Amino acid sequence: MYPTTSDAPLSVTSQTTPPTHFTVSTAEEVRRGTIFLTFAKPAAAPDVTCAEISVSLPRGDAATDLVNDEARANYTLIDDYPRDSTGATWSIHRLPAAPVTTAPEWGEAPGHEFANIFDPRDDLYYRTIGLVPKDSALVVDYGVPQDIANLDIATGFTNGRNKVQMLLLQSSMDGLHWNNLDEHPVQDTLRIERTFDPPLHARYLRILTIVEPSNEGYSVVRHFLANQGAQTRSADDPVTFVCTPDDGSAVFDDSRDFTLILSNIPINQTLGTAALDITQTVIADGGEVGHTTRLDGFEKADNAFVFENFSSRQPRVDNGDHVTLHWTGSPANSDYHLSWDDRTERISVPAARDCSFATADLPRFAGLRRTTTFVLDAQTINSSGQTVHHYQSTTVTVADPDIEAGSLTATDRLAVREGGTDTFLARSDGAGTHALTAHAEGDVTVIA
Repeated sequence: MYPTTSDAPLSVTSQTTPPTHFTVSTAEEVRRGTIFLTFAKPAAAPDVTCAEISVSLPRGDAATDLVNDEARANYTLIDDYPRDSTGATWSIHRLPAAPVTTAPEWGEAPGHEFANIFDPRDDLYYRTIGLVPKDSALVVDYGVPQDIANLDIATGFTNGRNKVQMLLLQSSMDGLHWNNLDEHPVQDTLRIERTFDPPLHARYLRILTIVEPSNEGYSVVRHFLANQGAQTRSADDPVTFVCTPDDGSAVFDDSRDFTLILSNIPINQTLGTAALDITQTVIADGGEVGHTTRLDGFEKADNAFVFENFSSRQPRVDNGDHVTLHWTGSPANSDYHLSWDDRTERISVPAARDCSFATADLPRFAGLRRTTTFVLDAQTINSSGQTVHHYQSTTVTVADPDIEAGSLTATDRLAVREGGTDTFLARSDGAGTHALTAHAEGDVTVIA
């Protein structure tokens, strides 16, 4: 959960699905995510009368953007679900507005419903359940008037059948009065592409059939897309959801909250962290006042598991020195545990894309005394819910190391450096004595 830090009258918390980060889209697949935004009055604050809440998702291909702007991603398919704890209803409008169809005058064939025409894929299309009669229409409602820079409408298949053969393309502001977009009817075409400069300002668009019957067979509309392509909108133009209570205003007291769920969001292809802009319009002192909040922390991470580059920044140290270990790993849904020769227990270490760990930070660890191999275990959960272990190791050498051995054989000479205090000191259970007897082969000099 990410709380806002602003002077906005309503506090905002967010939760994402997946809960830690969004997975970026790829060239082969568009990844999608969900955001939950909950608005409530801060405890002990006065009641808040809210007239409107606006949420803007940054759109583009930058690291700080969230929404994928490619035509195949089709951000107009983002779903919105308002929930008021009191049961009150809210209306949601989006800018640019998402298209919806009116009550169909063209019957739907099962599996090829009206909703499919807003997806650019050819395998998702609308098909009538029968012949389309004269003067019937396929109407698209964008909810609010908007500027339309271009249209891309595909009306059938290349076999010459199952398409709308003669039609009028029209626009309207109120759904009652219609204007023709072309001087003459469109006839026997598979694709209708239009560019408007200046943009066409309209709320409704429709295809009106003008012959009887309009087709030799069932009619097909493969897609009905508006404002597709980055050239029609600036790179920093967000997708905005405007939430208004149907009663005109909503009074938030200690027991009321409002949640906006935005799902099916196509995530762009660039790793980074995005921020949302939220504007609250409240009624205070007899007028409306707007408060803008920036909600950050929406991480976009790669879907591939990464675990590499495990090494020590000091590959060789003096006896008693410490080392700093470094590795690159996936922070999401991963646990990391470190062990080495002198540690019988495993140590949990931080999870991050680029992470460092210093042995000097360990309490009661006096440093490395001998050449040591560190082992890092990265644990993930697979699709079957099983724990999977990924191991990497690195070795650090120690100059003048302490040596522990079960036995020691010297074929030539065993020497103690000048200044040494012990000669053949034998230790057992913490107690030590000088060796009283010794067996040697070869020339041995014993100094008593």
